[in-house]
Amino acid sequence: MKTNFEIEDNYAVQLNGTHIDLHNNFDFIGLTKNGKNIRVDFKQTKGDWVNYDEFKNLKFEFKNVSYEYFEEGDSKAVKEDTERLGEITFFPANSREINNGFIQQAKPKINDDLMMLFEDGKVIRIGCDEIELIAEK
Repeated sequence: MKTNFEIEDNYAVQLNGTHIDLHNNFDFIGLTKNGKNIRVDFKQTKGDWVNYDEFKNLKFEFKNVSYEYFEEGDSKAVKEDTERLGEITFFPANSREINNGFIQQAKPKINDDLMMLFEDGKVIRIGCDEIELIAEK
């Protein structure tokens, strides 16, 4: 898997030298499928702790998807938890029976998936050839 970003501390990513705090500063909007591609969208959170010079929208573009796993979160969770990323990790494809763990690893290995675990228990796990992170001001 090829990426244009690195994972930092399992809650943030680094894009072109910029630290992007996905847990505190961005809300999950949704997921869109288009053939063998999937896009996962986030928007900037509203709050006095957010640096408004930061990016407004983030798009994770998964290209040539070969594996996808989605687990619904708790239907009784508060809205904030349905939008809040808990952890993001690269995880070995040969351990697809494990969907609640994480590995401290900045860059993916060749046979890794990207897994996003949300505060409400939702899981998005995708294996693909490439992930491009697009950040919009």
